[in-house]
Amino acid sequence: MPRPRLTAEQATQRLIQGAQANVGRYVQGIQSVTESPMAKAASKAQKAAAGYADAIQSGRWQAGLASSSIEEWRAGAVAGGGSAYTAGIQSKAAKIARKLGPALDQTYAVADSVANMPTDTVQQRIAKSTAYQQKRYDASRGSSSRGGRM
Repeated sequence: MPRPRLTAEQATQRLIQGAQANVGRYVQGIQSVTESPMAKAASKAQKAAAGYADAIQSGRWQAGLASSSIEEWRAGAVAGGGSAYTAGIQSKAAKIARKLGPALDQTYAVADSVANMPTDTVQQRIAKSTAYQQKRYDASRGSSSRGGRM
């Protein structure tokens, strides 16, 4: 006699119920990590790059992106991110300030460096804009505070 099988909806409900019932285990698991996941991921950069390149070249990446509609993306972002957005920012306030400080310093230094350039003609305004953009680009490439998500 065949075993009863769950529908996708039933399996999804069980996943949600299990996650809701085991928040403590999730937190406990996070707290028991002894090795930096970021350092571990960084040590696998070549493997990740090869995997990403393969996924893009094979079409798996594009297919994965195409598998969700904008409506699904929007619903998930609003439901999952709406209430978590503020809490996430608040919980990372010190890190945000640590990363934002040097970025603001760079921005202000670049702005100050072009502030006195002449802007009387369109060519001067273009030169000032170009200088600003080039200096921002150069500053972003030399920043020690770069590095992805906060």
